[in-house]
Parts: sequence; C-alpha cells; structure tokens
Amino acid sequence: MRAMYLGNYFVAGCIAFSLLGWVASLHPIAFRAILCLLAATAIIWCLSWLLDFSLSSALKISVSDLQAYLIAAGAMFLVGLGVFLCT
Repeated sequence: MRAMYLGNYFVAGCIAFSLLGWVASLHPIAFRAILCLLAATAIIWCLSWLLDFSLSSALKISVSDLQAYLIAAGAMFLVGLGVFLCT
C-alpha cells in the first residue's frame, strides 16, 4: 500500500514540477522566482539527507520510509528539472 501512495506522490510531484517549468517559460521574473524555489527545495532535500535520523524521530516515521520519500523527491526533482530546462 505504501508503494502505491509513493507512486501517486511521485506522479503528482512530476506534474507539479512540469507546471512550474511551464510557468517559468512565460516570463523572465517567473523563471527567476521558480529557480529560487527549486534551489530552496534542493537545499532542504540535502539537509533532510544529512539530518535523516533526527528528522525521522521528529516526524515519527522510520528512517527507511523517510529515505524512500527522499529518493522519490529526488527523482521528481530530476524529472522536473529536465522539463524545466527543456522548456
């Protein structure tokens, strides 16, 4: 059941990043704003990997579940970045 939820989050994240890439292609200021948003997301993602044990206890989930979410978020980020750069 968790894999199905993770798959749904992955698809939703890819759609969201594709939408952000489309919005960024409309105007240069939107491009810069979304680029800052993507940079902030990447920083938070990297900090989550560094602090995974303390973060998992704060969120009350297992470390493996947190790492699965982080891997899915990284894949969403790469797919979205590909769409973002190709638009």
